[in-house]
Amino acid sequence: MQKYLEPQDQFIILSLLQCFGLIFKDTFSDLRCTATQETLVVNVNAAFGKLIGPITGVLLKVYGCRRIALVAASLLTLCMVLTSFCTSFAFFVVAYGLISSMGMQMSESTQRLALNFYFKKKRSVAMGFAVTAAGFGPILVPQLIRVLMRVYSAQEVALIYGGVCTHVFVAASLLQPVQWHMKEERNNPEEGLLLADEKSQECEKKRETLCGTILTNIAKIFDLDLLKDPVFDNILVGLALATFAEINFTLLMPFILHDFGLKTGEIATFLSTLGVSDMLFRFVGPYIGNYFTKPSRLMYVYALAILTVVRFTLLISKNYYVLLVIAFAWGIAKGVRKVYMWLVIPDHVSADKLASAGGIETLANGICILVGGPIMGALRDATGSYVVCIVVMNCVTLVTILMWSAEAVIVKCRGRNKTKVKE
Repeated sequence: MQKYLEPQDQFIILSLLQCFGLIFKDTFSDLRCTATQETLVVNVNAAFGKLIGPITGVLLKVYGCRRIALVAASLLTLCMVLTSFCTSFAFFVVAYGLISSMGMQMSESTQRLALNFYFKKKRSVAMGFAVTAAGFGPILVPQLIRVLMRVYSAQEVALIYGGVCTHVFVAASLLQPVQWHMKEERNNPEEGLLLADEKSQECEKKRETLCGTILTNIAKIFDLDLLKDPVFDNILVGLALATFAEINFTLLMPFILHDFGLKTGEIATFLSTLGVSDMLFRFVGPYIGNYFTKPSRLMYVYALAILTVVRFTLLISKNYYVLLVIAFAWGIAKGVRKVYMWLVIPDHVSADKLASAGGIETLANGICILVGGPIMGALRDATGSYVVCIVVMNCVTLVTILMWSAEAVIVKCRGRNKTKVKE
């Protein structure tokens, strides 16, 4: 796998994910959609792209990051144009739920793989810079949406954002192999050309070999032997549960705040406050982990613990200014979590299996989101509020913390037993 430069189109993608509810909350009310239908749309969006994660992993192996990123840009632009013309629940499911999901997941997988291959020693710091730059989106875009909503309809705002999504093509074009920009000393120019040609032919042979074995050796292509590792399985399930809770909370937050009686401007300010603290601690998070010399998974667990506490405090007060404080605290935990979320699996899996491991992870995340999302909507319809949903999502996050803590205890006990046997 070649090494690539990292673009920052997550600025656009993260904002698209967060601001959907802000744009269309009134549209769903006009269409008389139930909470179950609302959550189904956002959860199909969150899940479908992840369900095809293993296929995305193989495509990245075969075609590289740049080509897949360009495909993702096309899908993102198409989805927002189609969403702007949506007039029914089914249309939203197809345009935003399916097409947008594929584009967002392909783009995220591409950048994630590119960055993890490019950086090794300073991977956490590099990840901090990358996700910090992306963090400007959730700060600025809600305010942009608020201004646009005063002048344009929800459908027109979606079409304008479709134009914004075309900038992802520029970001995708920056995913160039680093070798293109390296200066090499060559004594014989002709020899250098021959070497370059040999490398190109070798890459083509590998690509042809890989394509030829897809149909004959599925397990090898998808590296399913990773599932034989119980630690990897524990990481996989834990990440899936935590991702389900966080994505649902993020997607449903505009609806939850609307349920609390907040207006569009107040919701936008809440999201921007959250985005500011999120961005700050995406940058600071890696340095905190390096200072205390804590592994990525432990830092991720700390972030999950803080997230759980903050979400529970959301149930205590409905005061607007208290909610802004909660938003800032929530952003702190989200920022740290975002940095280390992308490092947990790369720290455990070898580089040659990283693309497949990422695909398996996204598949697990997608299944969890697709199954659990509609349940959240059904709970909202049954109870008449999102309080029970918040409690359930927090309990799911706690399960991840308990699973990983149990693994740490088991590994520690086994280590002690081995030491006693040696003595």
